[in-house]
Order: sequence, then structure tokens, then C-alpha cells
Amino acid sequence: MNPLRVAVAVARKDLLSEWRTRELVPALAQFVILALLIGNFGFQVDSRNANVIAPGILWMALVFAGLVAFGRTFAAEREQSSLEAMLMTPASPLAIFAGKAAAAAAMLVLCEAVLLPALALFFGSPISIELITAVLLATVGMSALGVLFAAIVARVRARELLLPLLILPLWIPIVIAGAQAVQSAFGLPGSYDQAIGLLVDFDILFVVLTSLAARFVLDE
Repeated sequence: MNPLRVAVAVARKDLLSEWRTRELVPALAQFVILALLIGNFGFQVDSRNANVIAPGILWMALVFAGLVAFGRTFAAEREQSSLEAMLMTPASPLAIFAGKAAAAAAMLVLCEAVLLPALALFFGSPISIELITAVLLATVGMSALGVLFAAIVARVRARELLLPLLILPLWIPIVIAGAQAVQSAFGLPGSYDQAIGLLVDFDILFVVLTSLAARFVLDE
């Protein structure tokens, strides 16, 4: 079977399932708005410090939204015991993993489509191509790692606890590089090009490593 077609079919299945149930994306959007409201009223935000506080609020909301999104990646397969059936088909585990990661990334991008305008509304932070590029590049690495570890803990009873413990330390380099890029995009001191270069390097590294590990993780 064509791996690309398999990956597209798996991603399409997950996205259609979310479209029919509308469970995850509205919950993520509400979570993002709540995080921004807490950040807005929890800090003394004014025109002088808004751009300093906004990157931290952005990444806090994005990280926790990612944990929720990736924690539900294999929920349908776990509840219906359909992952084994998918693996028994001629489709390669890598193609299945790529489709799951693409669907999870798409839902996180939808969350970011709410997050960035809301950030601009609450904190007056400008939405620029530089900002969008930094967030999307971070999404790639976060999605690759998130889906891999979601597959690892899918059959574990304490998966809601294990997933953050496993994934948060590995997300730290992405969050640090992404925060530097976002700060530079907001006009704060820092090298935007260097931070973007780090994000690209991390994306390549994590995508390659998770692609190599996906077959063994899903087969188990």
C-alpha cells in the first residue's frame, strides 16, 4: 500500500471523527481562552510589560493544550480495540504513525488559530509571519514526540499521569527555542534567525527519531 495514501487516510479518519463528535477542539479552545484570562488578570498587564508576559502565557497554553490533544490521539483505537486491526493490514506502522501525527498537529494548529488572535486581543501582541512561523515549527516537533509517547502509554492504566512525565522534559528544548523566537517576533532582544534554526534542527531530529521508533512502538 502507498504509505502516503495510508497516512492521509488515517489523518482523514481522525479529523472526520473529531468533526462529527466535536469533543476535543472546542475543549482546547475553551482551555486556551481560560489560560489567557487567568494570565491577563493574574498579572499587572499594561502596554509596558505586555510583550514580556505574552510569550510565557502563549507557551503555557500551548504546552498544556498539546498534552490534552496528544493524550486523546489513540483514545478511539483504545476504546474500540481497533489499533491491532489497523496493524494487521498491509499498511506500514510508520504510515499509520504519520497519519496520527498529522491529525494531532492539525488539531493543535486549530487551537493556535484561536490562541494567537486571543493573545493579540488580551495582550495587544502583534500577529506576524515571524510569530506564526515559530509556532508552526514548534508544532511539528511537539506533534512527533507527543504522538510517539501517546502510543507508548496508550495501553497503560496511568497514561494520563505518565504522558506529561515522559513528554514535558523532551519538549523543553522546543519550548525554549520557540520562546526565544516569539520574544524576538514581539520586538524583544534576541536572535530570531538563531532560534528558528534551532527549531528546524529539533524538528528534523525528533521527526527522524520518532519515525525510526514508531514501528517498534506500534508493534508492541
